[in-house]
Amino acid sequence: MLYPLRFEPIYFEKVWGDRRLETIMHRRLPPEIAIGESWEVSDHPHGRSVIANGPARGTTLHALISQQPNEILGTRVCGRFDTVFPLLVKYIDAGEELSVQVHPSDEYAAEHAGEMGKTEMWYVLHADPGACLIAGLREGVTREAFQQALIDGDPAALLHRMPVRTGDSIFIPSGRIHAIMPGLVILEIQQSSDTTYRLYDWGRMGLDGKPRELHVEQALAVSDWSDYEPQPGVVSVETEGDNRKTVLATCPYFTVEKYDLRGERTFATDGGSFHILNCVAGNGTLSWEGGTDTITVGDSILVPAGLRHFTLCPHSDASILVSYVP
Repeated sequence: MLYPLRFEPIYFEKVWGDRRLETIMHRRLPPEIAIGESWEVSDHPHGRSVIANGPARGTTLHALISQQPNEILGTRVCGRFDTVFPLLVKYIDAGEELSVQVHPSDEYAAEHAGEMGKTEMWYVLHADPGACLIAGLREGVTREAFQQALIDGDPAALLHRMPVRTGDSIFIPSGRIHAIMPGLVILEIQQSSDTTYRLYDWGRMGLDGKPRELHVEQALAVSDWSDYEPQPGVVSVETEGDNRKTVLATCPYFTVEKYDLRGERTFATDGGSFHILNCVAGNGTLSWEGGTDTITVGDSILVPAGLRHFTLCPHSDASILVSYVP
């Protein structure tokens, strides 16, 4: 029997983490540690999601895909990725700045890390006043200038900072130098990869009291040195009666659409891809042939590809991100 799947969150302590998932999403976190990441939907070997609802409760997503690949992933996804779940959805809670880092392309990652590359997008679920992100380089910065700044121990002035507010989104392709700064809770939708190359870590110590590893040679090799001053933005906006559809990001790996709902919205799929739902404001009801469920802020729900129709109905207003493989 197919039905929308919920998962047990997988929490990761990080030296830069915080505990705002307790207040923003009313999560019960492991006590007395700073949680930097919550992996919501994942079949990556570093954290495999366990189903939290329905008849498959207690089963891993990995096992369910092995049993029903086309029904869970979709025919298009299986054609491209076989039985590999190609996306990873996580929340990031930045109490301090993350390292200045960059992710590799598919080709580089396959050769040097044995996995996918890492293209991702960020949706700002919460931003403190004055919060900002680092993405790309300031206009005119060269690789040589950046390398010298690393040697001098302070490359921050060469990085492009952008102020952000709750509800902003930005696309982070592989090769884009970036860092999430303090005061932000980010919903990240990415390729299923855990390969990160750190360029600079602000002189801080890790959880073990030692400097965290840097990967300067690899990072310099994969960085895009023509990536100047990108901005938050969206692909398109479309009004659908009382509702609004905003395409936040689209690339070969994923499409992410935001639906600001004031009325019911039914989704008819072609069976080619699963859909991931992330509620970012308000709440509502998710219904499908055979059942209903509630969806509220912080929920991450996987709709299997074999469910050809599902409906979202807000309780007053709701904003829900819908992600799939195009």
